[in-house]
Amino acid sequence: MKKLIALCMVAFYISSCTTVEPGHKGVKVFWGGKTDMETVLPEGMEIGIGWLWNSCIEYDVREKTLVKKFVFNDSRNMETSVEIALDYNLNPDQVNLIHTKITDIDTKILKTLKSAGKEVVPQYTASELNLKERKAAEQALADKISAELPEFYVEFARVQITDVDIPDAIAEVAKETAIQEGRNSLAAKKELEQINLAKARIAEAKGKFDAAEFDAKTKDIMSSPKMLELKKLEIELEWAKKGISKYGNNNVFGASTAVLKGLN
Repeated sequence: MKKLIALCMVAFYISSCTTVEPGHKGVKVFWGGKTDMETVLPEGMEIGIGWLWNSCIEYDVREKTLVKKFVFNDSRNMETSVEIALDYNLNPDQVNLIHTKITDIDTKILKTLKSAGKEVVPQYTASELNLKERKAAEQALADKISAELPEFYVEFARVQITDVDIPDAIAEVAKETAIQEGRNSLAAKKELEQINLAKARIAEAKGKFDAAEFDAKTKDIMSSPKMLELKKLEIELEWAKKGISKYGNNNVFGASTAVLKGLN
C-alpha cells in the first residue's frame, strides 16, 4: 500500500510540473485555450498542480540570422541581386503577445526586410553598394527595419549587405572591355616586337654600312700614290737595316750599301 501511495505521489509530482528549455520563454495556456497574458515563464522547471490541466508553449528567444537574396533595380534601373543578412530575436518579454496575435512571424520579418531593401537599394548603383556607399545603405536599412519590427514584437540587432552582384549588362560590358583590352595589349606587344625587330635590322644594316665605308676609305687611302711611295720607302729602310739592297748584293749599289753598313 505504501509503495502504491509513493508511486501515485511520484506520478502526481511529475505530471504537475513543466519545463522551459534554455534560451526559450514559455507561454502559459489555461485549459480551454485562454492565454495567461500576465506571466512569461523563464527557462527551467515550473511546479504546480495547475500543470495537470494547463499547458506551456515555448518560444525560442535566442538571436537568429536571416540571410536572403533579393533582386531590385538600382539607381540606373538595372536589375541587381543583393544579399541581406538580418540578426534579430523575439522579444522575450512579449512572447505571450506573439502567441495570441502573430501566426506567421517569419513571413512578417521577411516581408519587412524585403520592403526596406526595395526602398533603399534603388538609391544607389550596384558599384556604390559594393564599395564606398555600403555602410550608408546598411544604416538606411537599419533605420527602416528598427521602426517596423517592434510592431511584431521582434528586437532588431543588426543588418548587413553581405553580397551585391554586378548587373548582367554591366558585367557583359566589363567582360567585353577586358577582352578588348587584352586584344589591344596583345596587338601593342606584337607592334613593339616588330618595332624592336626593325630597329635591330636597321642597326645591323648600319653596322655593315659603316664597316664597308671604313674599309672602302681605308683601301682608298692605302692605294693613293703618296701612301704607295711611303710604303716603298718603308720597305727600303727595312732592307737597308738588314744590309741588303733592292738592286742585289753583287753590284755597286749593293756594295755601297754594305760599305755604308760597315761604316755604321
